[in-house]
Amino acid sequence: MKLMLTGTGTSHGVPVIGCGCRVCTSDDPHDSRLRCGAYLTHKDTAIAVDVGPEFRLQALRAHITRLDAVLLTHSHADHLHGLDDLRVFSHTKPCHYDARVYPETAGAGLPIYADAQTLADIRYRFAYLFVAHEEGGGVAKLDFRDCGTEAFAVGAVRVLPIPLRHGHARTTGWLFSCADGGTQRHIAYLTDCSEIPAASRALLARNAPCLDHLVIDGLRERPHSTHFSFAEALAAADGIGARHTWLTHINHDMTHGEIQAYLDGILPRFPRLLDIVRAGGSVCPAYDGLALETGT
Repeated sequence: MKLMLTGTGTSHGVPVIGCGCRVCTSDDPHDSRLRCGAYLTHKDTAIAVDVGPEFRLQALRAHITRLDAVLLTHSHADHLHGLDDLRVFSHTKPCHYDARVYPETAGAGLPIYADAQTLADIRYRFAYLFVAHEEGGGVAKLDFRDCGTEAFAVGAVRVLPIPLRHGHARTTGWLFSCADGGTQRHIAYLTDCSEIPAASRALLARNAPCLDHLVIDGLRERPHSTHFSFAEALAAADGIGARHTWLTHINHDMTHGEIQAYLDGILPRFPRLLDIVRAGGSVCPAYDGLALETGT
C-alpha cells in the first residue's frame, strides 16, 4: 500500500501570493507546497484524499489516471474547491441522473465519502451537481455518501473514519489498512486538527496497533487555535507511536531543513518517539510528492 502526498501546504500554499520571504523565494523544491491532498494505491485500488483548488495540477503531477473513491476530511476551500475536476474520473462511473439521456450509464457515480456536515456544505456550494442535466452539461457524476463511524471497504483497502477537532469544527481523519501476506499494514492520515479526541486515539490503537506511517497536521512552531503546532503534533504522535511520523499542512515560517532541525532538537522531549527513531523510525516534515509505503 502506498500513500503519495500530493500537497503538504497550508491554506495559502507556499509560496504565498505576494510574499517575498526567504521560504517563499527558496529554490529548494521541498519548500514549494501545494494545498493538502493525498493519493493512496494498493493492488488495483486508487483513492484520493481531498480535492483542493490545485487538484488538477496535483493529479497531473502524480500521474493519477483513475479513482475508485474520494475521501474528504472537511469542507474548507483548500480541501474541497477542486471538486469539479473530478469530472474526468467520474466519466468512467455511471450516474443515475443521466439515465434519461444515456440509459447505459444508469448508476451511482464516483463515490465521495465525507461526514454529514461536509455533505451539507457541498450541497449548498455545488448545488448544480444535484439537478438533472442534459448532454453537454459537463457535470461530474458523483455519488455522495455519509462516511458514518464504521469501517468500509474501497476495493482492497479497509478505510476507517477517525473523528478530529479542528478548533471548533469537526474534521475526519482516515486510517487505511490492508493485508500484506499474513500481516496487517496501516497508514493514518490526520490533517487539519488541533485535537485528537480520546475516543479517536483509542480507535487508532485498537485498529492499528502497529502503524507504519502517521501523517499529521503540524502548521508551524508557534501555537495556533485550529492546528497543531510542531510540538503539539509530536506530543500527539508520541501517544500514537507510528514507525514514521510526517508533519503536513505546513506554512511558510521555516524552510524544510529548518523544520527538520527543530524537530530533531525537541525530539528528546518525547521518549516514545525518540526510542522509535533510535530503532530506525523517523519524525520528519513531509513534502509534496513524498511516497509512503507500508512495510518500510
